[in-house]
Amino acid sequence: MADSTATHNLENMDELDFMGWNRADWEGAFARYHTDDVLVEVHGQPPTHGIREHIHAMLAFVESTGGAPVQVKSHPIRFGSGEWTCVVGELEDGSRMVTVARWRDGAISEEYIWV
Repeated sequence: MADSTATHNLENMDELDFMGWNRADWEGAFARYHTDDVLVEVHGQPPTHGIREHIHAMLAFVESTGGAPVQVKSHPIRFGSGEWTCVVGELEDGSRMVTVARWRDGAISEEYIWV
């Protein structure tokens, strides 16, 4: 069971994936739920440092896969404690991703994603 901080952050993760990622709202919901100095590691790739670098990497990833983000359909597994959350996302293509995030003031400051 998640505590109130983790519960709030899990709600923010829903907004990030379902609004920011799915709608490719890079400068709106996507940027809002990451800190300016966010550190992100995706599936063994070199980490990005800062929201600009993270958005640039995600734009390049989306472009390499056809120009539109694979949609996140649901978060069937989600839990957290304090500043940490873990979410399993089911994607429209049948695959899954796991995101472990550390939150600061309602935004992700560290993010580790496996697809």
